[in-house]
Amino acid sequence: MSNTPTSDLTLYFAPRTRSFAALWLLEELGAPYQLESFDFATGRHKQADYLALNPMGKVPLVMDGETPVPETGAMAIYLADRFGDAGLAPAPTANTRAAYLRWMFFASAIMEPAFAQKLFGWEASAATVAWGSFEQMMDVLADGLAEGPWLLGDTFSAADVVVGNNLVFGQMIGIIPTDGPVGEYLARLKAREAFQRAEAIELREGERFPVAAE
Repeated sequence: MSNTPTSDLTLYFAPRTRSFAALWLLEELGAPYQLESFDFATGRHKQADYLALNPMGKVPLVMDGETPVPETGAMAIYLADRFGDAGLAPAPTANTRAAYLRWMFFASAIMEPAFAQKLFGWEASAATVAWGSFEQMMDVLADGLAEGPWLLGDTFSAADVVVGNNLVFGQMIGIIPTDGPVGEYLARLKAREAFQRAEAIELREGERFPVAAE
C-alpha cells in the first residue's frame, strides 16, 4: 500500500516567471493540485490576503491545505519530502542527502546571482562574492554532472528541477549553451514527460494572460 499522503495543494502561478519550477515539480510528483493562475497586471500578488501568505508578493506559492509554502527551494524540499513515494528526494539518512541539499541551495545562492552578474555586467571580485563568478559556477555544475545523467548520478531528483529551471531561463536569455555537458543535461531535462506537460500548461496560461511579468 502506498504511503503517499492525500493532496490538497494549490499552486499560485503566473506564466513567464519562476513559478514554472513549481509547476514542473508538481507534474513530476504526480500529486493532484489546483492551479490558480493570474495576470501580474491585476496586482493579485500584491493584495493583502496574498501578502499574508507570501510577504514578498511573488510567485510561486503553494498552499498545502492551510499551510503556505513560498520560495522555490523551500517548496521543492517540502513537497519532495511530503510526497516521498515519488522518489524525488533522498531520505534524510541517505548518503546522497547532503549532495541533494547542496544543489538545492546552489540554485538560489550561486546560480541566480551569477546569472545576474553575467546579464547585467556587474564587476565583482570572485574572491569577495559567495557565487565566485559565472564561469566558476558553470564549471562546478559541469563537474557535478560528470558522474551521471543527473545531479545525483543515475537518480533524478527535485534538485534537477530547481537547477534545471534556472538553466531553462538562462538558455532563453542566451547565457547557457546548447552544447557541452550543461547543454546536454538541459536537453535531457526538456525531454522528460513531466517537463513537457508543464511546458504545455505554461503555453496555455501564457495565451490566457499575455501581459509580461514584472
